[in-house]
Amino acid sequence: MNQKLQTRAFERVAPILRPGERPITATRALVGKFSASRLGTVVAQGLIQAGAGATGAALARTKKQFLVVTDQRLIFLPQTFFGGPGTGVLGEVPREHVALAEAKIGIVSLLRVAFGGAGDGITLTFPRVDKKNAEALAAALSPVPTA
Repeated sequence: MNQKLQTRAFERVAPILRPGERPITATRALVGKFSASRLGTVVAQGLIQAGAGATGAALARTKKQFLVVTDQRLIFLPQTFFGGPGTGVLGEVPREHVALAEAKIGIVSLLRVAFGGAGDGITLTFPRVDKKNAEALAAALSPVPTA
Protein backbone atom coordinates (compact mmCIF):
# COMPACT_ATOMS: atom_id res chain seq x y z
CA MET A 1 0.00 0.00 0.00
CA ASN A 2 1.36 3.36 -0.80
CA GLN A 3 1.97 6.16 1.67
CA LYS A 4 -0.77 8.21 0.01
CA LEU A 5 -3.51 5.76 1.13
CA GLN A 6 -2.18 5.68 4.68
CA THR A 7 -2.12 9.48 4.79
CA ARG A 8 -5.69 9.59 3.46
CA ALA A 9 -6.78 7.13 6.19
CA PHE A 10 -5.14 9.32 8.85
CA GLU A 11 -6.99 12.33 7.42
CA ARG A 12 -10.31 10.44 7.55
CA VAL A 13 -9.96 9.72 11.27
CA ALA A 14 -8.41 13.07 12.25
CA PRO A 15 -11.78 14.67 13.19
CA ILE A 16 -12.60 11.86 15.64
CA LEU A 17 -9.21 11.56 17.34
CA ARG A 18 -9.13 12.37 21.03
CA PRO A 19 -6.79 15.05 22.37
CA GLY A 20 -3.25 13.62 22.32
CA GLU A 21 -4.26 10.52 20.32
CA ARG A 22 -1.97 9.79 17.39
CA PRO A 23 -2.32 7.37 14.48
CA ILE A 24 0.41 4.72 14.17
CA THR A 25 -0.40 2.76 11.02
CA ALA A 26 -3.24 2.12 8.58
CA THR A 27 -3.92 -0.66 6.11
CA ARG A 28 -6.64 -2.37 4.13
CA ALA A 29 -7.69 -5.94 4.93
CA LEU A 30 -10.40 -8.54 4.52
CA VAL A 31 -12.20 -8.94 7.84
CA GLY A 32 -13.66 -12.29 8.88
CA LYS A 33 -14.79 -14.09 11.99
CA PHE A 34 -12.16 -14.90 14.61
CA SER A 35 -11.98 -18.61 13.73
CA ALA A 36 -11.75 -18.11 9.95
CA SER A 37 -8.92 -19.72 8.01
CA ARG A 38 -6.80 -17.91 5.42
CA LEU A 39 -8.39 -19.74 2.51
CA GLY A 40 -11.86 -19.65 4.08
CA THR A 41 -11.81 -15.87 4.44
CA VAL A 42 -10.57 -15.36 0.89
CA VAL A 43 -13.06 -17.82 -0.68
CA ALA A 44 -16.10 -16.99 1.45
CA GLN A 45 -15.81 -13.20 1.60
CA GLY A 46 -19.56 -12.71 1.64
CA LEU A 47 -20.45 -15.21 4.36
CA ILE A 48 -20.89 -14.40 8.02
CA GLN A 49 -21.06 -17.51 10.16
CA ALA A 50 -22.30 -17.71 13.74
CA GLY A 51 -19.83 -18.16 16.55
CA ALA A 52 -17.92 -14.90 16.54
CA GLY A 53 -18.34 -12.61 19.52
CA ALA A 54 -20.65 -9.61 19.32
CA THR A 55 -17.97 -7.06 18.42
CA GLY A 56 -16.21 -9.32 15.95
CA ALA A 57 -19.46 -10.39 14.27
CA ALA A 58 -20.58 -6.78 13.89
CA LEU A 59 -17.27 -5.72 12.36
CA ALA A 60 -17.15 -8.74 10.04
CA ARG A 61 -20.39 -7.73 8.32
CA THR A 62 -18.39 -5.52 5.96
CA LYS A 63 -15.57 -7.66 4.59
CA LYS A 64 -13.29 -5.15 2.87
CA GLN A 65 -12.19 -2.59 5.43
CA PHE A 66 -9.48 -0.08 6.17
CA LEU A 67 -7.99 -0.24 9.67
CA VAL A 68 -6.30 2.60 11.50
CA VAL A 69 -4.28 1.78 14.61
CA THR A 70 -3.78 4.66 17.01
CA ASP A 71 -2.08 4.68 20.37
CA GLN A 72 -5.57 4.44 21.97
CA ARG A 73 -7.87 2.58 19.54
CA LEU A 74 -8.27 0.30 16.57
CA ILE A 75 -10.61 2.15 14.15
CA PHE A 76 -12.44 0.41 11.28
CA LEU A 77 -13.37 2.33 8.12
CA PRO A 78 -15.13 1.10 4.98
CA GLN A 79 -12.93 0.47 1.96
CA THR A 80 -13.70 2.22 -1.31
CA PHE A 81 -14.11 0.39 -4.62
CA PHE A 82 -10.50 1.29 -5.46
CA GLY A 83 -9.14 0.02 -2.11
CA GLY A 84 -8.75 3.32 -0.30
CA PRO A 85 -10.22 4.42 3.04
CA GLY A 86 -13.90 5.34 2.87
CA THR A 87 -15.81 7.88 4.90
CA GLY A 88 -17.55 7.05 8.14
CA VAL A 89 -16.51 4.74 10.96
CA LEU A 90 -17.71 1.13 11.01
CA GLY A 91 -16.48 0.54 14.55
CA GLU A 92 -13.69 0.98 17.03
CA VAL A 93 -12.15 -1.02 19.85
CA PRO A 94 -10.04 0.48 22.67
CA ARG A 95 -6.41 -0.71 22.51
CA GLU A 96 -6.57 -2.12 26.03
CA HIS A 97 -9.17 -4.63 24.72
CA VAL A 98 -7.13 -5.60 21.62
CA ALA A 99 -4.55 -8.38 21.53
CA LEU A 100 -2.72 -9.95 18.60
CA ALA A 101 -3.59 -13.62 19.05
CA GLU A 102 -1.82 -15.01 15.97
CA ALA A 103 0.20 -13.82 12.99
CA LYS A 104 0.84 -15.96 9.91
CA ILE A 105 2.78 -14.03 7.30
CA GLY A 106 3.03 -15.59 3.84
CA ILE A 107 1.52 -15.56 0.35
CA VAL A 108 -1.81 -14.83 2.03
CA SER A 109 -1.10 -13.30 5.44
CA LEU A 110 -3.47 -13.72 8.37
CA LEU A 111 -3.71 -11.89 11.69
CA ARG A 112 -6.11 -12.97 14.43
CA VAL A 113 -7.01 -10.06 16.68
CA ALA A 114 -8.75 -10.89 19.96
CA PHE A 115 -11.08 -8.45 21.69
CA GLY A 116 -11.49 -8.56 25.49
CA GLY A 117 -14.27 -11.18 25.64
CA ALA A 118 -13.86 -14.93 25.27
CA GLY A 119 -14.07 -15.93 21.61
CA ASP A 120 -14.58 -12.35 20.47
CA GLY A 121 -12.35 -10.97 17.77
CA ILE A 122 -11.67 -10.91 14.05
CA THR A 123 -9.39 -12.43 11.48
CA LEU A 124 -7.65 -10.05 9.09
CA THR A 125 -6.51 -11.48 5.76
CA PHE A 126 -4.04 -9.76 3.44
CA PRO A 127 -3.13 -10.71 -0.13
CA ARG A 128 0.54 -11.01 -1.11
CA VAL A 129 0.63 -7.41 -2.34
CA ASP A 130 -0.21 -6.23 1.22
CA LYS A 131 2.25 -8.51 3.05
CA LYS A 132 4.32 -5.57 4.37
CA ASN A 133 1.12 -3.94 5.65
CA ALA A 134 0.26 -7.13 7.55
CA GLU A 135 3.73 -7.10 9.10
CA ALA A 136 3.38 -3.42 10.07
CA LEU A 137 -0.04 -4.01 11.62
CA ALA A 138 1.23 -7.05 13.54
CA ALA A 139 4.14 -4.97 14.88
CA ALA A 140 1.78 -2.16 15.91
CA LEU A 141 -0.52 -4.59 17.76
CA SER A 142 2.23 -6.59 19.43
CA PRO A 143 2.69 -5.92 23.13
CA VAL A 144 5.57 -3.64 24.02
CA PRO A 145 8.16 -5.55 26.08
CA THR A 146 8.55 -4.24 29.60
CA ALA A 147 11.87 -4.09 31.41
